[in-house]
Amino acid sequence: MASMAGGKTKKEKARPAGHAPYQGGISFHKSKGQHILKNPLLVDSIVQKSGIKSTDVILEIGPGTGNLTKKLLEVGKRVIAVEIDARMVLELQRRFQGTPLSSRLQVVQGDVLKTELPYFDICVANIPYQISSPLTFKLLKHQPAFRCAIIMFQREFAMRLVAQPGDKLYCRLTVNTQLLSRVSHLLKVGRNNFRPPPKMRT
Repeated sequence: MASMAGGKTKKEKARPAGHAPYQGGISFHKSKGQHILKNPLLVDSIVQKSGIKSTDVILEIGPGTGNLTKKLLEVGKRVIAVEIDARMVLELQRRFQGTPLSSRLQVVQGDVLKTELPYFDICVANIPYQISSPLTFKLLKHQPAFRCAIIMFQREFAMRLVAQPGDKLYCRLTVNTQLLSRVSHLLKVGRNNFRPPPKMRT
């Protein structure tokens, strides 16, 4: 991780390869990088390290089933959640429907790389590895400027962002990121904190 300034469904008889089950009946697509945070202590730690204020508008990328979303709604003013998977969008809407938190949640279905991002103060993201680089550059170019972004990256990618001149991982990505923001490595997140566990370290 790096910092940068349930409805009922029918049980499936067989699950295609590459899918992993969710207790609510949703299958996760490993090929799409869907790995849902399941550890409540880790969720609390992420929120704490984010330094969210009660007046903050939070952009959450990849909310999944809403485990982190719930905590973000409890501490911030409003959450705008961008999710590409229609099934997850429906699950998110069902989870908060009829609760006091629902009026402060806006769910946007779409590819975050192709979506025009609204105004936000802070970004919190749990993203597939394959969009790490393009999303980083999109956030770096975003206007108006936001205060910070807390993003879960695959470990090697995160280490590139914080590399120093002379380090093996120092590259163009490092230079551009550090030129436009202050970057720090906040914490390691073990693979068992996700459902399903990713193959890569985060």
